[in-house]
Amino acid sequence: MDSDILPEIWGILNLTPDSFYAGSRTDAFGAVAQCRQMLSEGANVVDIGAESTRPGSVSVSAEEEWERLKPSLEQISIHCPEVLSQKISIDTRHAATARRAFDFGVSIINDVSAGVDAAMFDAVAGAAARIVLMHSRGTPADMQISPSYSDVMAEVHLSLLNRTERAVRKGIKKENIIWDYGIGFGKTDEHNRELLASSHFFASQGFPLMAGISRKSFLGRVLNQPAPEERKFSTHAMHMYLALQGVQILRVHDVKETVEIRSLLAYLRSGNAGES
Repeated sequence: MDSDILPEIWGILNLTPDSFYAGSRTDAFGAVAQCRQMLSEGANVVDIGAESTRPGSVSVSAEEEWERLKPSLEQISIHCPEVLSQKISIDTRHAATARRAFDFGVSIINDVSAGVDAAMFDAVAGAAARIVLMHSRGTPADMQISPSYSDVMAEVHLSLLNRTERAVRKGIKKENIIWDYGIGFGKTDEHNRELLASSHFFASQGFPLMAGISRKSFLGRVLNQPAPEERKFSTHAMHMYLALQGVQILRVHDVKETVEIRSLLAYLRSGNAGES
C-alpha cells in the first residue's frame, strides 16, 4: 500500500446507551442529522453500531440490536436514501443483523469479531458487500482480563491472514476486505503500542488498514486523561501519526477535525508547502 495515501475517514455513530464516549450516542431521529453532519464535514462513511463493544460491556442479542438499528435505517432510507449503499457501514457481529441491513441497501459491515458468527461470511458474500475484519480476543465482557501474547504483531498478523483466507473461501472478494488490528480489543497498553508502531507493516499487506483509536482509554492512561472528553487532542496527534504511517482508514468521533488533518497532509504533499 502507498504510504502517501490520504486516509478515508469513517465517523462513529452509536445507537447504544452504554458506548464509552457519550458524544457518539444518538437515537433513531438524531441518526439522520448526525449522518448528514458527518458526511457534510467530509466523512467518507458513517459507521453505525447498536451494540457497545467497549471493554466490560454486556452483549446484546441480534434481535435487540436490530430493534435499536431498524428505526434509524428506516429514517435514513426516508430522508437520505442515497447514502445507504456506499456511505453507511453497520458495526455488528451478528449475521442476522447484517442480512437485515443489506435489505435496506447497506453494503459495508464492520465486524469486530472477524466472522465468529459462522453465518457472517456467507451473508457478506451473498450481498457482495465489503467487510472489516478486526482482530480481537474473547468477548467485550472479558477481552481485557490479562490478555497475553508471545509476539503480538506476529499473532495478530497470522490471525488476520487466517480470517481473510476463510472469508475468501466463503466467496468474499479480496478487494472487499478491510483489516483492523483491533487496538484496545484484548490488548494491554504495551500490545497497543507495539501494534501502533507496526502500522506501516499492517497497512502494506494488501488490504486497507482501519485504525480505531479515537478517544480510547489507553490514551488516557498515557497522558493521565481519565475522561474520554479529555482525549480529543491526543486522538488527533495519533491520527496524524497513523496517516503518516500509511493507514488507509481512520474511524473517528470528531470528523471535522480529522478532515482538517487530512487536508494539511494533502497540502504538505502538494509541493506548495514552502510558499509563504
